[in-house]
Amino acid sequence: VGALHKRLEAVENRAGVRTRLIADDLLEIPMTVEEELYLIAIEALNNSLKHAAASAVTISLHINEALSLEIKDDGRGFDLEFASNGGGLGLTSMKERAARRGGELTISTSPGAGTTVNARIPIFEHD
Repeated sequence: VGALHKRLEAVENRAGVRTRLIADDLLEIPMTVEEELYLIAIEALNNSLKHAAASAVTISLHINEALSLEIKDDGRGFDLEFASNGGGLGLTSMKERAARRGGELTISTSPGAGTTVNARIPIFEHD
């Protein structure tokens, strides 16, 4: 949470993007899970700045049976099918990071409608 807060202050806020970080009181989570989620968040934030021209971004972190990360922007959105078939290395790497920890990543978007990235990763260690 601290690293995400610093990132939002250092990059998004300086770029004029309104930000919000909502987080549960997080339990001690395995470093490997924390690292993967941070890198997923950074990729999603980079996409919001670089491609989406977002003016607002909200990050939410919640724990129930798993650790859930949501990054939502109000940017221009995109055609997910086209991006998935036409390259989208960032999207692929985010999905691979979640899968490495036994989790899943979903992306909800459409042209003109913003983008929401959801990563859900179990909080127990995987090999």
